[in-house]
Amino acid sequence: MVDSEKNAKPEPQEKPHKEHDYRISQFQEKFRRGLFWCLEYWRQLFNFRFDKYMIIQVLPGVYGMLLFAIVLTIIFWCGVAFMKNVWLGLFVLFIPAPITFLVSASLIRALLEFYVVVFKMSEHVDELVGLRDTVDRLSGISDTVDEMVSVTRRIPFWRAISGKPSARTTDGRRRRGDTDANKDSSSRAEE
Repeated sequence: MVDSEKNAKPEPQEKPHKEHDYRISQFQEKFRRGLFWCLEYWRQLFNFRFDKYMIIQVLPGVYGMLLFAIVLTIIFWCGVAFMKNVWLGLFVLFIPAPITFLVSASLIRALLEFYVVVFKMSEHVDELVGLRDTVDRLSGISDTVDEMVSVTRRIPFWRAISGKPSARTTDGRRRRGDTDANKDSSSRAEE
């Protein structure tokens, strides 16, 4: 009996279930995110400055609640129709109920998508206003640069300071390609 105990393989200890722990951690993460979202929602709900658009975050929930309300309403009217007459209930269940659901759900979806588009356009307009301010500031700089260029053209020794080569070579002849361009620049410098 002692030999059989020695030769027997030890039973493997149960390893912690990694999959079970992973599920728990996923659940905890989802719970934390949901709790954070609820707290943030309540905080924004009582924000009287209206500096953040809360409706965009709420639209999926609103859409789900409206679809649920439509389904409950259709079920109620089907029940009323079944109480009056079985054939009327079957008719309402298969013809007007699906059509009512499709039309109502489509209209609600279109309205909510319109809201989303309006809010996104508002965000883009806010960005464009910021760009306009930047462009206005930069246009002031370009006016200043243009004024500076006109002042420097009047200075006769500017070409010597800037290091631009003269139109003539060392032996007094003009270089190739420097006929009209240098005449224009020299006439500007003389102004």
